[in-house]
Amino acid sequence: MRRTGPPSAERGFSLVEVLVAMIIVAVGLLGIAKMQALLLADSGISRVRALVALEAASLAASMHANEDYWASAPSGVSVTISPTSATPVSASGDANLTNGVNAALANPSLCDFTSTSSYCTAADMAGYDLVQWEEAMNSVLSGATSQISCQSANLQIFCTIDITWQETIANANSEEQGSAALQNQSYQLVVEP
Repeated sequence: MRRTGPPSAERGFSLVEVLVAMIIVAVGLLGIAKMQALLLADSGISRVRALVALEAASLAASMHANEDYWASAPSGVSVTISPTSATPVSASGDANLTNGVNAALANPSLCDFTSTSSYCTAADMAGYDLVQWEEAMNSVLSGATSQISCQSANLQIFCTIDITWQETIANANSEEQGSAALQNQSYQLVVEP
């Protein structure tokens, strides 16, 4: 009897071929891991941006609800909201709004309607809404600053809500400097109360 070996076409893989295949698979898996990390970072950024938009819309709704003040606000009213400063909410351009903000800062339950002993004017309510909004905004995105300014044009009041914050942006490749960078972001909403 003659021994027959396997035909040459059925020999199998050499060790070098297996190692090359493993390197190719490893590089592909590393690329997939990098893409997944970037997607996770982008979803966090999208979440923050969506929350900022919702908070701005919340303030716009408060402005619409308090039409007695905002629809007749003097042109040039300006509110600065900076949670890191000694006075987180400051208003200028209208003494009534400034008094309302100061009263709401001094007495956080000024216009919360849990007690019937106090009376809120429209300016007091606007100040109360701004202070409450600053606290909500700071809980969503600490360190964000906001500017609300109202101007009159063609007998109508337009208020602009500008929100500015810093976010960490993950870089996609090694040619970009560093692995992450801080960028200033801003969101603007124009409201007609």
